[in-house]
Amino acid sequence: MSKEEPTVVAEASSPSLANRLATIDPTFLIWPPTVGPSPTTLPTINQAPVESTPSGLDQLPQPEPVTHIVRPGDNLFRISLAYGITVEAIMQANRLADEGLIYTGQALLIPTDTAVSSVINQNLGAEITPPTATPIPITETPAPPTETPLPPTETPTPAPPVLTTVNGIPMESILLMPTNVQENARAIFTVGQALGRNPRAFSKVGDSTIENPHFLARFDEGPYNLGEYAYLQGAIDHFAGSHSRQGLAVRRGNHSWTVTDPMWADKSICQPNETPIACEIRVHNPSILIIRLGSNDRGVPSGFEHNLRQVVQVAIDSGVIPVLGTKPDRFEGSNINNDIIRQVAIDFQVPLWDYDLLAGTIPGRGLDVDAVHLTTFYAHDYTSPTAYQRGHGVHNLTALMVLDTIWKEIIQGSGE
Repeated sequence: MSKEEPTVVAEASSPSLANRLATIDPTFLIWPPTVGPSPTTLPTINQAPVESTPSGLDQLPQPEPVTHIVRPGDNLFRISLAYGITVEAIMQANRLADEGLIYTGQALLIPTDTAVSSVINQNLGAEITPPTATPIPITETPAPPTETPLPPTETPTPAPPVLTTVNGIPMESILLMPTNVQENARAIFTVGQALGRNPRAFSKVGDSTIENPHFLARFDEGPYNLGEYAYLQGAIDHFAGSHSRQGLAVRRGNHSWTVTDPMWADKSICQPNETPIACEIRVHNPSILIIRLGSNDRGVPSGFEHNLRQVVQVAIDSGVIPVLGTKPDRFEGSNINNDIIRQVAIDFQVPLWDYDLLAGTIPGRGLDVDAVHLTTFYAHDYTSPTAYQRGHGVHNLTALMVLDTIWKEIIQGSGE
């Protein structure tokens, strides 16, 4: 595993998406920021202004400050999303010098007006008086003639509940895909369909942490037992053939810069001057790209960020939905690479698979003795408690849940 990376990487040269898709409705092209220019924001729906009427709210008592008790797995980034404020606002309100210096059980002051809603509800509720009911005289109605009773009908057996949590972490925390990200992902998918992308294929970009045979391959090859997650079989069937494909952009020792460098492309398959990621998109023609990079990038965070943004931009320009995954290790000596991954996902408005959060629920963060690769789970039996205590067990299950959600929310939602 290489430990160094250059700070400057030549960006992949490719024609802009707009030039290649002049006939596509421009409303499809909701592009996030590139390495240089400022991001283009998503279009918003203009709404007619609503006239306000005096409500006497000025007379209401001021809301009490909101306090958040830090729970296992919390970080300032996730807390800020939950309350709709910035990390900087929380740090300033609590006089925090470092966003990583929070601990379980800590009480954080949240500078928000969310407490107003409860005060408003209490005051408004006190002012509402139900109308007085007018008594209606009771009259006797003759009983209808007795009918022949119908035979009892069978009550349908209710469907078993769908389990969408893993180790107590809900799906909305495993995959961060709010409304604006869903809209952008649909726009990218629509462009990809115009380019002929395969809605039944996904590709992978990364290093040895997602090499075969440990990452997803068993869902093509079997055997496996999904247990309470049997509803994920639909995603396995839909993306059949992609689970066991390692592809041309996964390689042991990959850095963020090697996947965009033609020197590292497979010369027997890839075209001259074609990068590994561009080659994989051309050959496999996916609609989704799972990106798991950062475990080999240390020493130059700005270089990692530059390269990661380039990877995401190549995917978007190709009409492929990029899914950024966080990593469980701390190979770079801190957690800055995960912070960069999360910020890039926000800036480009693309889905974030936050595996780092799940790693905190597994003994040893689900890492093997080298503190980078994941502990194996050969059985792939999700009726076994061991599945949820092994790195690859949780890694594979949540990756499949991410694919299932994007398939149902984005691909099926786009009419495919």
